[in-house]
Amino acid sequence: MSDDVVDVVFALRGGAVALDYADRLWRAVEIRLPWLAEEPLAGIHPLAGVSAGDRELYLTRRARLVLRLPRQRATAAQALCGTRCDLGGEVAVGESDVRPLSQITTLYSPFVTVGTASESEFLAGCQDALATTGIGARLVCGKAHSGCGNGEEWHGFSLMLFGLSIENSLRMQRQGLGGERKRGCGIFVPHKSVAAVGE
Repeated sequence: MSDDVVDVVFALRGGAVALDYADRLWRAVEIRLPWLAEEPLAGIHPLAGVSAGDRELYLTRRARLVLRLPRQRATAAQALCGTRCDLGGEVAVGESDVRPLSQITTLYSPFVTVGTASESEFLAGCQDALATTGIGARLVCGKAHSGCGNGEEWHGFSLMLFGLSIENSLRMQRQGLGGERKRGCGIFVPHKSVAAVGE
């Protein structure tokens, strides 16, 4: 079942964008792909960048716009190619490639939100969510993060999951964890070391 969800990876050109770009990115993508709002398995990965303060994110050469989508939507997502988005700095979206989910069994998400800024409550909420779906994993909580947009604010932490089976790794990548998936939260990517949790 996991092969029904893929990552659609777009080339991205730009310099600095607002550090709190996530809501702007979601709205820019939604305008061009209005069906995205109705896709429960859809998400937008965080952009790769470096922050020198609390206002701007400098996109690295590795920066890509990545959408996690049902495979049947990959062709429709090509409507983003050649567009430009204002993220507090303009970015240009280029050609895309489709990549399957990974079978690596250590996963990392830079920002997971389950509705609390308390680390202990956060871990309890994540453990409850995993137990509900029958996914067994060990959890390591990392740095606290917050996001805002449209008059709302959300809080959470980076999170590492390890000790997953291949099947459960694919399930986690497919379904994510917590809220604000279309604003970059709760999307897991493979990582070869638990050291990344501190990033």
